[in-house]
Amino acid sequence: MKILFLAVLVAAVPALASVGSPGEAADLVVAELLADSYEGKSILSFPAEVYAGEVVQSWHDDIVVPHDGYLVLVDDIALANWEHPCRWVFVSFDGQMEVVRLQTPPLALPRMEVEYSDLPVPQSSTVTDILEWFEPNPRASNDPEHTFAWIISGGANAGNNHIRYYGDVQFIFMTLQGDYGYTDENIVVCFADGTDPAIDNSSGGNSNPDLDDDGDTDFDYDATTAGITSGYNDIVAMVGPDDYLLIYTTDHGGSGKLFGSDIPPEVYLNLWNMQQWNDDTFDSWIDGIDAAAIHVVMEQCFSGGFLEETIPTTGGQPRTFASAASATQSSWAGATYPDYDEWVYWWTGAMHGSVPPGGSYPGGDLPWDPDINSDGYVDYKEAWDAAYEWDSYAPDQETPQWDDDPDSCGSDYYLGGLIPTSTADDGFVVPGPFDVGIGVNPFSGTAVFNINLAVGSTVEIAVFDLTGRVADMVQTGHLQEGTHTVQWDAEQVPSGLYICRF
Repeated sequence: MKILFLAVLVAAVPALASVGSPGEAADLVVAELLADSYEGKSILSFPAEVYAGEVVQSWHDDIVVPHDGYLVLVDDIALANWEHPCRWVFVSFDGQMEVVRLQTPPLALPRMEVEYSDLPVPQSSTVTDILEWFEPNPRASNDPEHTFAWIISGGANAGNNHIRYYGDVQFIFMTLQGDYGYTDENIVVCFADGTDPAIDNSSGGNSNPDLDDDGDTDFDYDATTAGITSGYNDIVAMVGPDDYLLIYTTDHGGSGKLFGSDIPPEVYLNLWNMQQWNDDTFDSWIDGIDAAAIHVVMEQCFSGGFLEETIPTTGGQPRTFASAASATQSSWAGATYPDYDEWVYWWTGAMHGSVPPGGSYPGGDLPWDPDINSDGYVDYKEAWDAAYEWDSYAPDQETPQWDDDPDSCGSDYYLGGLIPTSTADDGFVVPGPFDVGIGVNPFSGTAVFNINLAVGSTVEIAVFDLTGRVADMVQTGHLQEGTHTVQWDAEQVPSGLYICRF
């Protein structure tokens, strides 16, 4: 733990008034430092006096108090997950303010009182609504014997383990079981403090380890370093070369290169009790998993920094990677606050077929059918495409990341395993007694579809943009058995990415 002296990080504000309470200190910060504007922010006060020379701990640093007075926290992007920019403002009794810019709050955050906030008023604070809402949506073709999942949510500590992380985990857990047939023993869950009955979340409660309310404990381990090591050992022992593995993480993430540091690790997932799982360790661990394919889905801040550790692969093992944010960005609860994190809410919703009530969303039907190629499966690429489009809360501050190796293999897999008729590198093959391919892709001006029909059929080719709107109807009507060529003149649409449905 390094000690930071304010001389390097402070911005001093001249003395303005006599301050006699934490609330008055917060009032002064809002009036003078924020000019009475706190859009997107929360302002909290520590409910006791602090004195010069004392040390106040953050997640990673010790901050030395510069003068007698009060501590006010300005959470600058309150709907984002930690780690993200915030300001610690030390307000002296005579109104002098000194500011420390950090990426994490004080460890004493659970004791701090909210004085001002632009956070939306939650419609509900319960984490059990999804149990009343969820109806299984079972798929016709699943492979429960060969599908496995490892779910990790560290939460950092009780003050920062928000109910939305439990909501994220519960939604994917129930989707895996109810829709894709995953068995209890094939899902390893490492969550916060595990089955410890102590308070473990920021709402002042204990997270229920029975995620699906069936009477069994679904938390296998806590999410400390020791807990995820045990979870990893279980996965390595269970998963073999014929099996498909989903690795799903949520809660907080951080960067090891803040404030000019160039010391690895670059990024990490925060675990319970302020421990960390860094990208380099993650890299070495997944390289030790002998699976038919590995699919990584990450919600936490800086999650895109794990992409290069996942892809390209070693040894030819197919992998996909999807994250809520880039390697330099925070991720957001967004409009689903306080129940879920927005990007992964839509990702899991695409895989399930609908979304639960969350934040300002009433729940229910998806904006459109994410199964763009209409093959009956929502594959990993389609789920990412949908979540990318539907997560619109902070488009300039949260940029979801995607990659797969081999290229386009994300269209070969879904949560139930390998799609029975997989895609080809230069086009796609639709299940049934026919196939269709696109000639040169990307193309300029005109696209050529090559169609082979085993029997005469009514054929429709529709072109959609990424919002789900129909851009053009290329073909509609009956075609005889045999090979056909259909051309699409794309001059009338803007350049970009389009989805063709046959």
